[in-house]
Amino acid sequence: MRMRKLLLAGILAALVMVVGLPAIANAAPNTSGSVTAATQYKVYVVKKGDTLGIISRKFGVPIATIVKVNKLGETSRIYVGQKLRIPVADKKTTDQKKSQKPTSNFKGPNAAKWIEVDLSQQRLYAHENGQVVFTTRISSGIAGHRTPIGRFRIWAKVRRQTMSGPGYNLPNVQWVMYFAGENAIHGTYWHHNFGRPMSHGCINATNNAAKWLYNWAPPHTIVIVHR
Repeated sequence: MRMRKLLLAGILAALVMVVGLPAIANAAPNTSGSVTAATQYKVYVVKKGDTLGIISRKFGVPIATIVKVNKLGETSRIYVGQKLRIPVADKKTTDQKKSQKPTSNFKGPNAAKWIEVDLSQQRLYAHENGQVVFTTRISSGIAGHRTPIGRFRIWAKVRRQTMSGPGYNLPNVQWVMYFAGENAIHGTYWHHNFGRPMSHGCINATNNAAKWLYNWAPPHTIVIVHR
């Protein structure tokens, strides 16, 4: 009898490997965020023309959640054929959300390209033609050197330079885009603590993320910083 049970277990394991992930699957435990072990997921296959913004609106799931659940990394790139796990809310959670007022009604400008910096999430979003085409974690200004909030425009772009001030001297800072006085979006090599304030007012990003933004955003691109 024990041998028969072992044989059946082996056959079932083999079938799971051949068939692949089911359309709805229970999640593994996750203690790093608001997505719990009881959360269920729908598997979505990325199609041509998809962006994280399109997928976010399609399923009503925040981009940041999709990035975290699928461990997309700093640049949050997706590709055609990629399988993404999308959290599916149960009916009770959905009903509770319907009874609550939305916590944010932030709306961006009517522009072909613009950059959004969400200080509460420590995340930057690049918008193009009404869609989010790129997102990455950032580090904004620390207490006493807060990143200014408001609507700005990129007024200068510098390929590389030395940045210095009281207590710091940083050579070879790359992919620099000034948007509010001396505050800039730029590449960062001296720390990897993205996701929490670390700067003297600038927007720190990885060099790869800053390079993408530098090549994507023309001068005078709107930058909106909010909480």
